[in-house]
Amino acid sequence: MELDEPEPIEEYVPGVASGRHYMARLCHFPDGPWYIDVIHVESLPPLHDSDRTWPTREEAVQAADKLVADLGH
Repeated sequence: MELDEPEPIEEYVPGVASGRHYMARLCHFPDGPWYIDVIHVESLPPLHDSDRTWPTREEAVQAADKLVADLGH
Protein backbone atom coordinates (compact mmCIF):
# COMPACT_ATOMS: atom_id res chain seq x y z
CA MET A 1 0.00 0.00 0.00
CA GLU A 2 1.42 3.35 -1.04
CA LEU A 3 1.05 6.40 1.11
CA ASP A 4 -0.29 9.35 -0.81
CA GLU A 5 1.51 12.64 -0.48
CA PRO A 6 -0.68 15.11 1.37
CA GLU A 7 -2.26 17.78 -0.79
CA PRO A 8 -1.42 21.38 0.11
CA ILE A 9 -4.20 23.41 1.64
CA GLU A 10 -4.97 26.41 -0.60
CA GLU A 11 -6.38 29.73 0.48
CA TYR A 12 -7.23 32.66 -1.79
CA VAL A 13 -6.52 36.08 -0.32
CA PRO A 14 -7.63 39.28 -2.09
CA GLY A 15 -5.84 42.55 -1.54
CA VAL A 16 -4.94 45.98 -2.82
CA ALA A 17 -1.37 47.33 -2.83
CA SER A 18 -0.16 50.52 -4.50
CA GLY A 19 -3.61 50.89 -6.06
CA ARG A 20 -3.45 47.45 -7.72
CA HIS A 21 -6.02 44.80 -6.92
CA TYR A 22 -4.68 41.30 -6.60
CA MET A 23 -5.62 37.76 -5.60
CA ALA A 24 -2.93 35.65 -3.94
CA ARG A 25 -3.12 31.88 -3.67
CA LEU A 26 -1.38 30.87 -0.46
CA CYS A 27 -0.69 27.22 0.28
CA HIS A 28 0.58 25.10 3.12
CA PHE A 29 0.73 21.50 4.19
CA PRO A 30 -0.81 20.55 7.53
CA ASP A 31 1.59 21.70 10.27
CA GLY A 32 3.89 23.13 7.59
CA PRO A 33 5.02 26.61 6.56
CA TRP A 34 3.00 28.83 4.24
CA TYR A 35 4.13 29.73 0.74
CA ILE A 36 2.84 31.93 -2.07
CA ASP A 37 1.85 29.75 -5.00
CA VAL A 38 0.82 32.54 -7.36
CA ILE A 39 -0.39 36.15 -7.25
CA HIS A 40 -2.76 37.39 -9.93
CA VAL A 41 -2.45 41.16 -10.31
CA GLU A 42 -4.82 43.15 -12.51
CA SER A 43 -3.34 43.91 -15.95
CA LEU A 44 -0.10 41.99 -15.25
CA PRO A 45 1.14 38.44 -15.78
CA PRO A 46 0.89 36.15 -12.74
CA LEU A 47 3.67 36.37 -10.16
CA HIS A 48 5.16 33.17 -8.77
CA ASP A 49 7.09 33.16 -5.50
CA SER A 50 7.27 29.61 -4.23
CA ASP A 51 10.94 29.75 -3.21
CA ARG A 52 10.27 31.28 0.19
CA THR A 53 8.11 30.15 3.10
CA TRP A 54 6.64 31.82 6.17
CA PRO A 55 5.68 30.26 9.50
CA THR A 56 2.27 31.94 9.64
CA ARG A 57 -0.53 32.80 7.23
CA GLU A 58 -0.37 36.45 8.28
CA GLU A 59 3.33 36.71 7.34
CA ALA A 60 2.62 35.15 3.93
CA VAL A 61 -0.22 37.65 3.37
CA GLN A 62 2.11 40.54 4.26
CA ALA A 63 4.77 39.16 1.89
CA ALA A 64 2.24 38.97 -0.96
CA ASP A 65 1.16 42.54 -0.26
CA LYS A 66 4.80 43.69 -0.33
CA LEU A 67 5.49 41.86 -3.62
CA VAL A 68 2.59 43.67 -5.28
CA ALA A 69 3.52 47.01 -3.71
CA ASP A 70 7.09 46.64 -4.97
CA LEU A 71 5.79 46.38 -8.55
CA GLY A 72 4.95 50.07 -8.41
CA HIS A 73 8.57 51.09 -7.82
